[in-house]
Amino acid sequence: MDADKTCAICGREAVFYSSYLKQELCKKHFERMLIKRVKSNMNTNKLRSRLFRFGNENNYGRAFLEFMFKDLESKDGEKLYSYTLEDFAISVMKFFLFHEPTDKKIKNKDGFSPLFNVSENEIMSFFRLKKKTLQNAKRSGKDESVLKFLMEIEERRPGGMISLVKAGITLGII
Repeated sequence: MDADKTCAICGREAVFYSSYLKQELCKKHFERMLIKRVKSNMNTNKLRSRLFRFGNENNYGRAFLEFMFKDLESKDGEKLYSYTLEDFAISVMKFFLFHEPTDKKIKNKDGFSPLFNVSENEIMSFFRLKKKTLQNAKRSGKDESVLKFLMEIEERRPGGMISLVKAGITLGII
């Protein structure tokens, strides 16, 4: 990170640029922003102070959920799916491009996906700052192609994947 980049909140050295927020953030404020977003998703769906079990859908997502809720892990708890923003964006895009129905839902009778608006890049950066490495997410060739297309859109229009996921929620796709 360039030495002249400073946190938009406190002025300390920035370690992450949020293209969606258009802000440079220091380690402390980046971590707070990410954790606050997930907790807000949980609170909105009235999932406070419960026991949880974690899904294995996405390695990045599972590692982050385990980090956040490690003291609340239980075999009998409500399931938290580990799908990330990319997983939902791919699913919505495949619905539009290939008319493929999705089995991914943000909330269903079996559980909840609190990382639907958290990108893998944010999770990787979070763990990089904690000096922990994660295994790459494995996707099919078709999903990788769709993700590459989405990343090109995201590069030109930051927040494009979140907008796509919000459209998928509004239309009842996910």
